[in-house]
Amino acid sequence: MAERYDYIVIGGGSSGCVLANRLSADGKARVLLVEAGPDTPPYEVPASIYADGYLPDYFKDNRYWTKLTVTRDPVGNTGGRSLEEHRYEQARVMGGGSSVNGQVALRGIPSDYDRWEELGAKGWSYDDCLPYFRRLERDMDFDGPKHGRDGPVPLQRTFPDNWSGFALAFRDALAGQGLDYHDDCHDVAGTGCFPFPKNNVYGRRVSAAVAYLDQVTRRRANLRIMADTMLERIEFDGQRATGVTLARPDGTFEKFGAGEVILCAGALHTPAILMRHGIGPAAHLAEHGIPVLADRRGIGRNLQDHPLVGLGLHLRPEARMPGSMANAFLVYTRFSSGLDGCAPGDMKMSLSARFDQTPIGHQLGVLRVGPDQAHSTGFVELRSADPADEPFVAFNLLSDPRDMERMKLGVRFAIDLLHAPELAAVGQGAFAGAYTTWIRRLGQKDPLSKTVNAIGAKLLDLHPTLRKAMIGMAVRGYDINRMRDDDAELERFIRDTVLGNWHACGTVAMGGATDPAAGVDPDGRVIGVEGLRVADASVMPRIPCANINITTIMIAEKLSDAILGRG
Repeated sequence: MAERYDYIVIGGGSSGCVLANRLSADGKARVLLVEAGPDTPPYEVPASIYADGYLPDYFKDNRYWTKLTVTRDPVGNTGGRSLEEHRYEQARVMGGGSSVNGQVALRGIPSDYDRWEELGAKGWSYDDCLPYFRRLERDMDFDGPKHGRDGPVPLQRTFPDNWSGFALAFRDALAGQGLDYHDDCHDVAGTGCFPFPKNNVYGRRVSAAVAYLDQVTRRRANLRIMADTMLERIEFDGQRATGVTLARPDGTFEKFGAGEVILCAGALHTPAILMRHGIGPAAHLAEHGIPVLADRRGIGRNLQDHPLVGLGLHLRPEARMPGSMANAFLVYTRFSSGLDGCAPGDMKMSLSARFDQTPIGHQLGVLRVGPDQAHSTGFVELRSADPADEPFVAFNLLSDPRDMERMKLGVRFAIDLLHAPELAAVGQGAFAGAYTTWIRRLGQKDPLSKTVNAIGAKLLDLHPTLRKAMIGMAVRGYDINRMRDDDAELERFIRDTVLGNWHACGTVAMGGATDPAAGVDPDGRVIGVEGLRVADASVMPRIPCANINITTIMIAEKLSDAILGRG
């Protein structure tokens, strides 16, 4: 007879770590947490994860899903080009995205969550969600009714006293545009600029694995953690999920029974898992010979992200950030496009005081800009029924014309800022950025990359003409000055370089049971079957105006109460 658990959680990312902790807390329910990547126990967290700003151990197969690729082009609107797929930096390690991301701990604005409730996620208004934001956080800077002081995730901000010259100049330039500085972005729903709150304390990352799977939690007799373990299939008896079959590292398979199976595999893998088990759009399932268990047309649809493009500035030595500060995300700006039908504060610009931790990256300040709540949506579909095949992912960035118009407005605003007197005093050679294969390659920590970085950093500081040529070679040579007035050049740059912000969400959206586009009900139960829930970023009906990690943790906190009958 298969070993049985009350709850089997598939995926040890941010939400999975929360559920493993909360569901096992009373000592009564037996909980199994399954993670495809390696575990990171409290005293065995790799130094790179603890200390690096973001994307530690870049694209190594023990940290990332190295075969996962995505297309960002609007599908069906490629101008005669074949779709270009790029590898996608999706974490495959305990803690998930919280173990590799930039540790930005934004929660969005109240209207984000009020809109969720309007879309059918009853009980998910801002007032409903706020207690769970407070429950997860230990805010080390602020107190009061909007902040938590006792949660497992510590939050800190780097205030202007410790900002680089570049960041201070950026703040002053924004003030000249009517975007005032505020210490606490969670206390201001309107526009302005703010220090990023981060789940990074004294230079150390606090991932969901560190925060929720501490030693006390791991010692619970009713909690089992299986790392380096893949889901082979979910077992069903009719319409009810009854357990799972797991693939172990040695090639063997184990079967476990479950009262409930809870998917926390993320917005790209969770819908693929559901579709492989017959839960999804019937026509698409038929293409792959998969019998339909529940015809849910919304599964895999509604994929959302924050589209961004980057602009850079070569910083004078005195304006650079000291290497002792690992996390360079300093300033976050909300501003308004002013376009009809777009809410106030619909745009985002973030400042990184350096591009990355390489010697070249230390010399480059970066602005990233884009709509903070895009109208464009994409989709996830199966390539085959084989669980070893990664799904086809199309983000469809900027497929909605409103997003392109706002992006153009945002880029021109950023270009004007880079040419403002405040920023001209701290940098030289503003340029339009592109996250090219060449730049990705320089971020890796092999001997060749280190050598190129060391030499390149010295050359960049030598002479303006040499610097311009080197930067142009790295980022494809877009003309930043021409883009201010030439709409076609600006649009070419945006379409060529737009990226998502690794904030995939929405592919199994919450909604009412009678809503054909909904994948789960407001308690996370998959509509059309029993014994199966989703509790990750997939369930967001609409992307919030924020990096989504803290929202994902909040979702898991709130759904843990629903699962335990406390909601």
